[in-house]
This record gives sequence, C-alpha cells and structure tokens, in this order.
Amino acid sequence: MASPAAPVPVRAVEVPPVVRGGGGAAPTQCTVMVEREVRERFVHYQTLAKAQTGREPTNAVVVRRAFLAAKRQDQWAQLQERVRSRRQPLSEEDYDPDGLFGDVPARRVERGGVRNSTQQSFRPSEQELRVYDAYAAAHGFANRSDFLDAVLDAFLPALPGGRRAGR
Repeated sequence: MASPAAPVPVRAVEVPPVVRGGGGAAPTQCTVMVEREVRERFVHYQTLAKAQTGREPTNAVVVRRAFLAAKRQDQWAQLQERVRSRRQPLSEEDYDPDGLFGDVPARRVERGGVRNSTQQSFRPSEQELRVYDAYAAAHGFANRSDFLDAVLDAFLPALPGGRRAGR
C-alpha cells in the first residue's frame, strides 16, 4: 500500500491583532472554493438547522462552527492529510518505500483532471479571517480554500441517500 506522507511541521499559531478602530469586527465578503458535495452538504446543514431550530444559520456561522469543531478535536493533521491525498492519491504502483521521490503536491495525477469545485461565499469579520488564515498557515495548508474546504468536509453531515461525510 502507499506510504503515508511525512507530517507537516506545525508552527505556532500567531493571529495578527486587530487594529483598534480598524473594523476588525466588521463583516467582509469572502469566497472560497469547495468541493461540490461539500457545498451541497453546507446547504443541507442549513436546512436541517432551520427545521430543528426555526432559524437558518448564516454562511459565516456555519464556517465558524466547522472551524471550532475542528479546533476542539485537534483535527489539523487529519485535515492536511485529506487535502494531500485528494490532490495526490496514491495507488499500489506509486509505493516508494525509500522515499526517493518525495511528495510533489503541485503535480496533477489525472490526465486532464478538472477539479470538482464550486464557490462558497460567507461574510466573516476581519478577525475571523485572520484566525482562519493563521491556522491554515500554521498547519501547512496551501491556501484558505483548501483549509476551509477540509474543515467543512469534516464537520458537515452526510446528505440523505447515503453519501458519506468526512471521506
């Protein structure tokens, strides 16, 4: 079977402070790329919450809940591995027990592969964005989209009909 990738070294999480009077609590528009199934599960989660509580959580609240759940469970290494294996899935013929070739994260593994992604917008505060970006950088994620896609994927419930959550 394929050998697991070396864990990404974790840097200390340093969240830049909000400048007083700089609007750190003011919402700002943000769009990230997520897998289509994650987007469908996002909407499903909001619909379920509305049916249960009578109120539908905003997009920013769903992202925040997902982040806080990942933080409470310290899922960063699992989420990083999920992103890595999605980008570069390994099969038996790729097995390199000596680690001669290492990981090449930017390499496509499928000919003409099109990423199955779509946009997800939300309105976080500047402080929330700083926290998301600081955690993404500290835990070795390439960008905010990869980070929040993995966080949401781990958090959101499965769709009706048996599609699994948290692959």
